[in-house]
Amino acid sequence: MDTVTRDRSYFSSVCVQTCGGICCDPWWGIISYPVVKQGGLSSLSSFRAEVLKGIRARAQRIIEAYITSEQPPRALFKSPEKYNVLVRDIRASGSTITMNLVAMFAFRCAFVSADRSCGIHPAITGREIRPPHCGFLGTPEAGPGEKGYCRIIHAALTGEDAGIEKALEIEKQTAAKNLGEGVGTAEEAADRVVQGVKTWCESYAPALLPRERPGAPIGRNDPCWCGSGEKFKKCHGK
Repeated sequence: MDTVTRDRSYFSSVCVQTCGGICCDPWWGIISYPVVKQGGLSSLSSFRAEVLKGIRARAQRIIEAYITSEQPPRALFKSPEKYNVLVRDIRASGSTITMNLVAMFAFRCAFVSADRSCGIHPAITGREIRPPHCGFLGTPEAGPGEKGYCRIIHAALTGEDAGIEKALEIEKQTAAKNLGEGVGTAEEAADRVVQGVKTWCESYAPALLPRERPGAPIGRNDPCWCGSGEKFKKCHGK
């Protein structure tokens, strides 16, 4: 049966009763963004600080975006429970390193109860007060790779229990994998990114790694030995 002939309440019941909030407990916020590091990894500490700042900013962006549409609005999330930041497509050109980071944040929604029911789902409240992004989840018309696509809702279109059960199992395994691979703090996530990029440079661009610190004394106003272009006192002399 297609989406034209199915009542939307059917898909709401699938989301609330059949799925049981798998995608909401935890809820994963995912943001992909580019990072450009000029001058190579001349200073691992400054690169880590840049990565950490970017991770925190994107987590905060999600927290601020996910609020109810009622007045006054209520926030769905506080701090992420887990951070899982992946490095993709590292490239080097001259002394510039470019990459894409996929930042995944596991949040515990304030409106998901212990039995995984959603306290602000329209099937329960009779009105839509969820953030727009939540409303996109489980859109019957969405296909694979499109906004709002849900494997479980897609399986429910066929009405076959076996297909729904298979989709549920895949979602459970995916959620468990991402949660298990995550870390508890943004700092740990940043450390993983730095180590991943450093390991890549060791294999493919060793010239972009930090230089060895010289044994001779360095003046505080001299250029830093690492090649960052900063004075020693503003770089490794801090």
